Amino acid sequence: MIAEYFNDRDIFLTGGSGIVGKAVIEKLLRSCNVRKIFVLLRPKKNFTIAQRLDTIMKEKIFRRLVSEKPNEFHDKVVPIPGDVELPLLGIKPEHAQLMANVSIVIHSAATVRFDESLRDAIRLNVGGTLENLKFSETLKNLEVFMHVSTFFSNPYLEYVEAKVYESAMDWRFCLDLCRREDITDDMIDVLTRKLIVGFPNTYCFTKNLAESMVNYYGQKLPVAIFRPSIVVQAVEEPEPGFPPSLTGAMAVFVAASVGIMKAIPMPRDQFLDLSPQDITVKTLLYYIMKTGTEHATNESADVPVFNLSVYGHSPINFPEYIEMADEFWNSIPVEKGFLAPGVTVTENIYRYMFVVIFKQILPAFFLDLLLKISGQKPVMMKIQRKIFNALKIMRPFVANNYRSSGVSYAKDMIKELNGTDFNVDVFVIMKSTYAHIGYTRDMICKCREILLKEDPSTIPRSRLIVKGKILLYRAFQIFVAYKIYCRWIYPMTKEWHLDLDWNVNNSTTINESFL
Repeated sequence: MIAEYFNDRDIFLTGGSGIVGKAVIEKLLRSCNVRKIFVLLRPKKNFTIAQRLDTIMKEKIFRRLVSEKPNEFHDKVVPIPGDVELPLLGIKPEHAQLMANVSIVIHSAATVRFDESLRDAIRLNVGGTLENLKFSETLKNLEVFMHVSTFFSNPYLEYVEAKVYESAMDWRFCLDLCRREDITDDMIDVLTRKLIVGFPNTYCFTKNLAESMVNYYGQKLPVAIFRPSIVVQAVEEPEPGFPPSLTGAMAVFVAASVGIMKAIPMPRDQFLDLSPQDITVKTLLYYIMKTGTEHATNESADVPVFNLSVYGHSPINFPEYIEMADEFWNSIPVEKGFLAPGVTVTENIYRYMFVVIFKQILPAFFLDLLLKISGQKPVMMKIQRKIFNALKIMRPFVANNYRSSGVSYAKDMIKELNGTDFNVDVFVIMKSTYAHIGYTRDMICKCREILLKEDPSTIPRSRLIVKGKILLYRAFQIFVAYKIYCRWIYPMTKEWHLDLDWNVNNSTTINESFL
């Protein structure tokens, strides 16, 4: 169904080097017979566009595609030099001519840094979207413009519906403000705190503005908005457990597995909305097909909005994911980890700080001291600062339970895509806790292999190393307990003894005294 819709089509994709972009390319090439995929790539110093494309193709997400269809990537993926910050994306006329038959545009280019400056975030996330919309107006065969947003574009809401909400600010005003040269960065920083009230960071704020802009262009173009939640490892494709990148929730799992993060400040019932990578791609392509088909037959006044939220589909909260992972961190350990794996989830700030100080900061400090003494560059305290700041930035997402109606058109997808290469039966399967145990194990295996680049053959040796670390840790605990006893407890209690030599004469004396 989806394969037939995309067959023999030209597709234009921005953000092709990102998490969603690469997964979309891989799935389209492996499961469909598209004509061409044009990918916007920004030129980099000392790298040609062709070299950048080759670098992308060599990434492990494409190894299944290369094994099944060795020439598909080179034959059908066309790099287009450009930049989302330039007018009309900076695409030259000769390249625009190549894309004359493009009928589908997928805009996934964005800065996903939560701590990005407001000026840069608006230029990329709002200005880049605007330039792509303007360029898409020149495409005579355009059928769908799909804007990839985020489920957290309206973070001030407790319940998120699949519709466009009124933006807090006018996107034109904000875009003009950040393009003005008479306003300094310091002034922008002051304005940021005023403008993004209700938004935890500039990422969510600019995504909200971009949705408002796309909604405005719904009068001119066949646009739609796709809101995935936090993208995590794949369930099935291209490989079970395949991790998208070392960011977000995946970074939390990896940091805990190597023993550099030992505590997370989070309520025990915290539900963190996680979208598997392959399900994200399948639903995105289904929504593109649905938008194109319905727009061709019925031009609706409302811009279609599609949520990908597993709320209501999965019974597992994030602390439970951590507990599942904890079961496998010792059986599938990392060889080059720092401390023994494992993490404490607590909402008690004092307990959290206690664990961070004694299990993260102090070990990192002593290791850096040893590295400095040996003439090497200390790195562990720098890593700890990054972890602490990352958790601080993510605090709004791990302290709020966002609710929704779930995955848009989930029942229709399950029925229509059943038995195809785009099946989403996982929406039914993920309601079982046992399924999540398998997903978690696959994720840990692939994180170890792909993100940490450790060969599976080293797992037996890694188990011995982890057992050794645990024994050393227990010995250290006993040593500390012994020192505490000798230093404080014993001096206070050494006079607390009883004469247990109870003989008859003593008993008689005591009885007489009592009488």
